[in-house]
Amino acid sequence: MKKIVRSIAVVVLMFVAATGLAKEPKLSLTPNVKKSLDFEMDITSCQTIVSIVDLAGEIIFTEKIATGISYAKKFDLKNLPGGSYFLEVDNSLKETIFEFLIEDSKIKIAERKENVKPIFRKNEGRVFVNFLNLEKEAVEIKVLDSESRLVFEETISGEMLIEKVFNFETALKDDYTVVIKTKEDRYYETVTVK
Repeated sequence: MKKIVRSIAVVVLMFVAATGLAKEPKLSLTPNVKKSLDFEMDITSCQTIVSIVDLAGEIIFTEKIATGISYAKKFDLKNLPGGSYFLEVDNSLKETIFEFLIEDSKIKIAERKENVKPIFRKNEGRVFVNFLNLEKEAVEIKVLDSESRLVFEETISGEMLIEKVFNFETALKDDYTVVIKTKEDRYYETVTVK
């Protein structure tokens, strides 16, 4: 019986992975001399924000994309000076950042970076946290009250899948913040206890 359950779990995991890969954003360059960038994204499963940002953090372009639609856009970048820029694709599950360089009349893709975000789910006074930690790096988890007082703290190292449940059913009335901190990123979820 355990072997059947384990086999079903493996099949489900493979299906989820295949589905996730099918929804990867696609990025392609136009084959002409003009400075333009073609971006395509398959049907989105959650609201997504697409932005172009320069090295100083100034937003050059941003657009919200509704759930359940495919997205394609041609970015005309001929008025931008040479240098490094970032195309950011951000939703509740992950953030994908493409760094591209503008040199003369050419655009070159320098790097692609993907950050998987933790999933927060609230249900009946509890907050469920799931975080895929592929690098198995140290992850710090904190819960703070509205006055930034520490209510809970734990550091987890060497785990690929971090799962945590916080029970707020008997907590005092307040606004609490669950903080997930990795080496490079911080993620927040607010919980209001009435």
